[in-house]
Amino acid sequence: MNIKRSLKKLFRKRSAGDNGYLINLYQTNYERRVLISYIIGPFLGANGFMHQNYITSHIVAESFSELGYDVDIVEYSAKGLNIAYENYAVIFGMGENFERSFYHPARSIRRIHLITGAHDDFHNAMSLKSVKDFYELSGLWLTREANVQPTCNYYAMFNADAAIILARGTIFEDCNARFVNKLYPLNNNILGVFSTLAPKTVESRTSSFLFLSGGRQITKGLHLLMEVARTRKDLKFYVVVPSIDADLRDHYLDLLEEGSNVRLFERLRMDSEQIKDILAACSYSIAPSYVDGLPGGTIEPMSAGLIPIVSKHCGFASEKFIFEMEDLSAVALENTINRVLELKDLEFAELSRQVKKYAIDNFSPSCVKQELMGILKSEQLN
Repeated sequence: MNIKRSLKKLFRKRSAGDNGYLINLYQTNYERRVLISYIIGPFLGANGFMHQNYITSHIVAESFSELGYDVDIVEYSAKGLNIAYENYAVIFGMGENFERSFYHPARSIRRIHLITGAHDDFHNAMSLKSVKDFYELSGLWLTREANVQPTCNYYAMFNADAAIILARGTIFEDCNARFVNKLYPLNNNILGVFSTLAPKTVESRTSSFLFLSGGRQITKGLHLLMEVARTRKDLKFYVVVPSIDADLRDHYLDLLEEGSNVRLFERLRMDSEQIKDILAACSYSIAPSYVDGLPGGTIEPMSAGLIPIVSKHCGFASEKFIFEMEDLSAVALENTINRVLELKDLEFAELSRQVKKYAIDNFSPSCVKQELMGILKSEQLN
């Protein structure tokens, strides 16, 4: 990784990127150009340590540059841009500006779709299920806390020349069954700020669980954790989110009061001392998500040795140190919690060591970049 290379022209590039379009990011003079429809923010400022996509964006841009492409980047959702798609040898990415490229007559240009979660059809079906499940539980109809996409990028999902999905397991298999061309799995990358934390040991083992995620808490399954927390007062739950919906907070207000077994933290940077203290206090992480793709809130704590409890819709491959819920229910979550608590101390320490090594070895930026380069070369883009 050479993020400094991307940022060395930071101030000159900032004005160029005001319209959501960065031209020739690395100021190279190759014979081919690639358009990356993703995010431009990571090329306009320093790492805020809030999301893995800061590094992902640099991995993608660096990979194409090293393969001999001048790199242009467009904000995936930017409106009203006049993009000359015919000038590109490859169009890579996601979102509205990737989808618009299919309406250009130059269909011979290679288009590689980046899927950062699940296939749109499956994503929306599971997001809707999360809203319905929470409604049956609470009587609250919180569609804003689900993640249903109002539009489907249909050409991208069904007609891209190839696709890369940040997922394995069930999420990859579902998408592969729907997508007619070649689909490649690619690991999400970690920021790596937890990888240097002290390994978990028998002595440091606790009965504390971490729920770390981004927005849309119902689709992330927070309500399943909270229902378990109501009855399992012998356990502690640390909930770390950017923010929480006011109605969702009010519904679980009794669990969020001081002295409860649930502690809520909002807007923490992943490189803060506070989040590191939280990880030191926890031995396990929980991701009962309805739909996800190797969520950063799980792979980051894995790099610190936290043993993960996940739904089968989180996109993980099967591993003995990844504990998968039977279904999306509070009962299934509690049963899986009991499974990890029943681990013998030495077994816990060994699984924690294995999960830490697995995350560092397979989700580091260098590993993900190497894997992406292999995919691009297999698509004969070198």
